[in-house]
Amino acid sequence: MTGTPRIIVLSEQLRGQSFELTEDRYEIGRTDERDVTIPDATVSSHHCTLVRIEDGVYSVVDHGSTNGTRVNGVRLEPEQQQQLLNSDILQVGGVEMLLDCEGTPQAGSATTQTVINLEETHTGEVPVSDMKNFSPFGSKRGKFSGGSRKSALIIASVIGLLLLGAVAAVALLVMQLFG
Repeated sequence: MTGTPRIIVLSEQLRGQSFELTEDRYEIGRTDERDVTIPDATVSSHHCTLVRIEDGVYSVVDHGSTNGTRVNGVRLEPEQQQQLLNSDILQVGGVEMLLDCEGTPQAGSATTQTVINLEETHTGEVPVSDMKNFSPFGSKRGKFSGGSRKSALIIASVIGLLLLGAVAAVALLVMQLFG
């Protein structure tokens, strides 16, 4: 193992905050009684738990949270245990976090397991209520390591913000010209 595993918050309010994972168990929730406190309205008071499976390898278990726990966009069923791999995106309510644990299997490798409920009916349309938890990162990861992955995320965020600003500026200009 080349470093201490940690989760890094990607979502805006706490972006960049990281939590090193050195213990066997971490409770995640909105209240101060939790090991990892995420003060966000979409996070339940006792949302989920990270459990060490072996050295540097953790799994996550959702505790029937209101807004759910997702791994790479796939929602966990209550009390379902899902192994986390390096560079997985853990979404707790509306807060996304990156698992950084170099030296463990990479997300997207042959060891990734996903549980799919085949009994759910799907019309091909995504309900609007599910869009609040939509992640543009998806489940595929580039072949970046450690610092370069973080740099790529920061650069992508800056480019996205610049594009959003440009679109807003053009919209304002059009409104002034034709409005």
